[in-house]
Amino acid sequence: MRLLLAAITCEKGDLAGNLDRHLDVLRDGAGAGCDLAVFPEMSVTGSVNQIDHPEHAITVDDPAIARLARAAADLGVEALVGIGERAGERLHISQLHLAGGGVAGVQRKRRLGEGEEGFAVDDRTPRFACGDQPFGVVICAESQVDRTWDASTAGGERLVILCSAPGLDERCTSEETWRSGFEWWGTAGLADAQHQAKRLGVWVAMATQAGSTFDEDFPGIAALIDPAGEVVDRLPDWRPGTIVVEVPLG
Repeated sequence: MRLLLAAITCEKGDLAGNLDRHLDVLRDGAGAGCDLAVFPEMSVTGSVNQIDHPEHAITVDDPAIARLARAAADLGVEALVGIGERAGERLHISQLHLAGGGVAGVQRKRRLGEGEEGFAVDDRTPRFACGDQPFGVVICAESQVDRTWDASTAGGERLVILCSAPGLDERCTSEETWRSGFEWWGTAGLADAQHQAKRLGVWVAMATQAGSTFDEDFPGIAALIDPAGEVVDRLPDWRPGTIVVEVPLG
């Protein structure tokens, strides 16, 4: 299975700009012969501030999602994208699997992180597949507990995709502060992925928001981890970028 892992900048509330970035990545993925393009948590909407800017959340059937799904189908590549989701009166943090010109599946966050109070959780774990290859989805703070990984591999999945957007505590104003945030995420999200890959004997693919938004910075990291817990490919630093990886799931 060939994946494009995107660590991109996702400006908050900039639906049009984020959509353009997604379309560019989808074209790159199609050009590289990828089966699935993987985007970070809340990639389409940018990270939604559920208290100050709940209006930045969108519904699963938003025109932007429909346009992305059609574009992916036209290009012959599936996609896993993130949104702050409005579902009636509730707000969720969700990853959407786009396939066949529509939304093939939705994983809503099952465990919230610090500062995400006010979002709703959903304990359901849908099954996902790209072609005939099943995969699980874990979203950011879910990486810290076994139960979400166990649920995401309960159907025999040998690949889990970890999508994340951990905001850094301080603004990055120098290479030193960027490096500090990047190294922290290496000891947190990346370390979680390595531990779970080894514990479960599965492949883990990561895609994390990268770069500066108007009020918050994100540490990047797109990486592939093998079932021994070893990083076999990754972006070199915190700067936005993409990598194409091959996952041997035959």
